[in-house]
Amino acid sequence: MRADHATAVHDRGSMTNYRADYLTMEAISAMPFKSLGHDVLIHERVTLVGIENISIGSHVRIDPDVILLATGSLTIGCYTHIASGVFITAKAGFEMKNFANIAHGARIYTINDDYSGAHLMGPTIPADLLSLSPGPVLMEEHASLGAGGIVLPGVTLAEGSVLGALSLIGRSTEPWTMYGGVPARPIKQRRREAIRIGQELLESSRFSENTVR
Repeated sequence: MRADHATAVHDRGSMTNYRADYLTMEAISAMPFKSLGHDVLIHERVTLVGIENISIGSHVRIDPDVILLATGSLTIGCYTHIASGVFITAKAGFEMKNFANIAHGARIYTINDDYSGAHLMGPTIPADLLSLSPGPVLMEEHASLGAGGIVLPGVTLAEGSVLGALSLIGRSTEPWTMYGGVPARPIKQRRREAIRIGQELLESSRFSENTVR
């Protein structure tokens, strides 16, 4: 099910690689995704739980050691990237829209235990003895999550907002604003030229090409 080694080497500038293979599009298409676009790269060491609940757009790359727990709806838009070591639990629903990106080792949670001590906690406990607080997470277009960042249930990363590396956020963000810290606070505003550039790319003939590498 892995991509042809000679092709992988050619695509990476004739470099020699070890354990760096991505699945072929044929292998990916054989999986029972809810929906699947074109030009998609998924590394063979990605863990997918609940493939039937996963929708993937076009021009998407998912790197090694990513874990996607799609016990609820999980939607990935076009021109998106999920870097290595990312963990997403989508029990209450997760969506990243077009041009959103998640950097190495980030964590996204859509459900929380009750930490008050009034209930038991953990995945081995009967459901009637738990008290869970679910909340879907949304990354709007051009939103970005930095390396090691943590997003808690119910958060919307608004259009163009960025959460910096090693930051934690439990409240929704404002559009085109950079955040950082624990807990994360707004740092500065971002420019918005990416909106026009992204829309032009979606409407151009390049959308039909295979560009992911």
